[in-house]
Amino acid sequence: MSRMTPLRSLLAVSLATGLTLTAAPALATGSTGFYLGGGVGQMHGDNDFDDEAELWKLSAGYNVGWLPFLDLGAELGYVNGGTLDGEVDGRSATLDVEAFEAMGVAGLSFGPLGVYAKAGMADWDVERRGAGLNRDDSGTDPIYGLGARFELLDITGRVEVERIDTDEIGDIDMVSAGVVYTF
Repeated sequence: MSRMTPLRSLLAVSLATGLTLTAAPALATGSTGFYLGGGVGQMHGDNDFDDEAELWKLSAGYNVGWLPFLDLGAELGYVNGGTLDGEVDGRSATLDVEAFEAMGVAGLSFGPLGVYAKAGMADWDVERRGAGLNRDDSGTDPIYGLGARFELLDITGRVEVERIDTDEIGDIDMVSAGVVYTF
């Protein structure tokens, strides 16, 4: 039977502690690199178009997950919404919305789980249609949101809530679920 010396015990404990401390931050960060994704969800209009419609979205971005528990990145997106029904000056009308988004993303990672916030600008276009109302509008306004993610290998599932904060057509709130793949 071999006997461990105090120096060997101290070395083994030091090595185990060092490996544990260096491995925890590596497991805590999200995937680093370029990603592409898509999602589906629902949008809700405001003011004259207080209605709900489906949406689909595409996104591309870059994430840096090299800081322990902190992810930083940038994301570009395209959102295409369905038709919101409403009433303008007492007449039925519809509103079709699409937007291009550019946002910064900051999040906290807890292993495969994470939460994040997004903020940036959205360049939106809308088509208003109805009796005596055929008008196209566009603008650039702030967009912000919150999300949660679950990562498995290079595939990440996400659930997000976003808002395009516009005065011209009212706020556009979006809830979506999607998947992104990190290269």
